[in-house]
Amino acid sequence: MVIYSCACAKSRDDVRAVSEEQLVAYARHLASLTSRWGGPIKPASRAAELVHAQRFFAWLTKRGLILQDPASELPLPKTHPLPRAVPTVTQARRLMAAPDRTTVLGRRARAILEVIYGTGIRLSECSRLDLGDLDLSRGLLLIRDGKGRKDRCVPVMGRAAVALRWYLQHSRPELLRRVEPALFLSRLGRRISTVCLARLVKAHGRAVGLEISTHSLRHACATQLLRGGADIRHVQVLLGHRQLESTAIYTRVDIADLRRVLRRAHPRERAART
Repeated sequence: MVIYSCACAKSRDDVRAVSEEQLVAYARHLASLTSRWGGPIKPASRAAELVHAQRFFAWLTKRGLILQDPASELPLPKTHPLPRAVPTVTQARRLMAAPDRTTVLGRRARAILEVIYGTGIRLSECSRLDLGDLDLSRGLLLIRDGKGRKDRCVPVMGRAAVALRWYLQHSRPELLRRVEPALFLSRLGRRISTVCLARLVKAHGRAVGLEISTHSLRHACATQLLRGGADIRHVQVLLGHRQLESTAIYTRVDIADLRRVLRRAHPRERAART
């Protein structure tokens, strides 16, 4: 618990003894910790922990249990925001049509773009896909070792399934140089790297006038599913989020959405139309 960790030993049970300096020291302590997988704790996780402290001390102040809120000016770690440039449905359609399907690499690129956009998988998850993870007959794709080291199955259907079948029949055999379990292969017949995937998406985006990343496609997948009426919990399972709050970020709406909603639903706007 935050209070237990940051308060001094003598005043550990007295929240009035917790100072701003101790909370800052706790924030630094969080930054020095490592996760169970050996890497540093991500800024978003550290920020979430510190927000709990802020809310706790704000509640204590509101109730008059402490005179001054020591967490009111507590700086939070900067988190990476969701991409601003999220392709629209029309832009995504242009992007999917960008690769030259008459070439080996073009068919591979089309399959990769369709899979990322159609399933919302992460860049690293796409790179880790093996041939045995795909079951086109059942329309399923197994995502191994997703975030939190959890596996999940996602449906692969429609255009993504067609692009994958075309790639498997006409491109992967041409790229294969040796026994390789990876689904997507590089020019050298090895597993395609995350760097290569990122460059591929950026290059085809720029070919149609878009500055996008693989995360932009993941964001577009989630946003457009929600706008199309998909239940947020279904999108949560598709994206592999452990908490619904992570998926809720994708429910952000822009000013154009708000304008359309006001015109359709606000009583003054309805009266003006009549």
